[in-house]
Amino acid sequence: MVGRGFINRNKTAALRAEAKRRTDLQERRAGFTKLKQAPKFEKFIDQFLEWSGQQHKLKTHALHKWNYGTLKRLFGGNYLDEITAEMVENFKAARKQERRQKAKDARLVSGTTVNRALETLKAMFYQAVRMGYFVKNPVVGVAMFKRPLDSMRVISFEEQGSYINQASHLLRDIAEVMLDTGMRPEEVFRIKIENVDFSQKTIFNPFGKTKAARRSVPMTENVCSILKRRIKDASQRASPYVFPSPLNAQRPVGSVKRARRAAAERAKIKGHFRLYDLRHTFATRTAAAGMSLPTLAAILGHTTIQMTMRYVHPAAEEKRLGMNKFEQFRAEGIMNAAMASGSRGVTTKVTTLEQVQ
Repeated sequence: MVGRGFINRNKTAALRAEAKRRTDLQERRAGFTKLKQAPKFEKFIDQFLEWSGQQHKLKTHALHKWNYGTLKRLFGGNYLDEITAEMVENFKAARKQERRQKAKDARLVSGTTVNRALETLKAMFYQAVRMGYFVKNPVVGVAMFKRPLDSMRVISFEEQGSYINQASHLLRDIAEVMLDTGMRPEEVFRIKIENVDFSQKTIFNPFGKTKAARRSVPMTENVCSILKRRIKDASQRASPYVFPSPLNAQRPVGSVKRARRAAAERAKIKGHFRLYDLRHTFATRTAAAGMSLPTLAAILGHTTIQMTMRYVHPAAEEKRLGMNKFEQFRAEGIMNAAMASGSRGVTTKVTTLEQVQ
């Protein structure tokens, strides 16, 4: 026989459950949602990487995964809601003073590397908010490091010749396409055969975060010749890509880092050199040749001319050429003034750069 106390307890529990259900229903109808308690950093980062692997492109997911170790080392052990903007600022300062792993010259971690880790951290917190965790994104409002202008290298024609001669066949073709179009490395990697139009001499790039990035890029005769040969080889492998992966023809080539480093070493190119520098080189050369900045911005896929200006840096020989022109102009001005005045008191001696050196 069931006791009256047991029945009353069951009835009270049922009433409480019903009241809670009604409260939850009213809150949902009013637009309120129950926020979940924030998990520990290292637990959530595993969830984030699993989500990233399904939602992001391979390169983006690989970048988040690469930042995993650094972020866990510095933020591990904390709950997400314990991480503050001050802690993020401290991370910025500390990370910038660390030495790069495997760097032969013991260089410090670059601001760009720190920025990438901050982008991963910011993306993590955005995802945590979307998942209903009671957290505030501590990266919002934290300033990123500005990229120094000297990090954008422009190679000379002599360096280009040495590099191309020492590059593998695949790397050589990719490098020449970049030098003649200004396309980003990943844009060249993912060129599809169907997006190459030889009649219009254009390459359509359907990728990019902005409308400007999704564009048609004009080809030079050199690029046309390279892509015709590449398409013929890719078609034999039944690949939709102009530069298919050596391991899987149904996917584009993913990286040429090893080949790029080896070619730069054999070519004895001094200083830090990246494949992306070929894009900077194209931008600088086309601007020096007289191309208007709006046209160059359209080719590069920039939304503003201000963005394009960041990629236009006169090379050393172009600076010297400009100074030589100024020197000649100055000399002619002095000579003309002397001849016009007919005065012996006006000196006609002109010092040239060669004499100074």
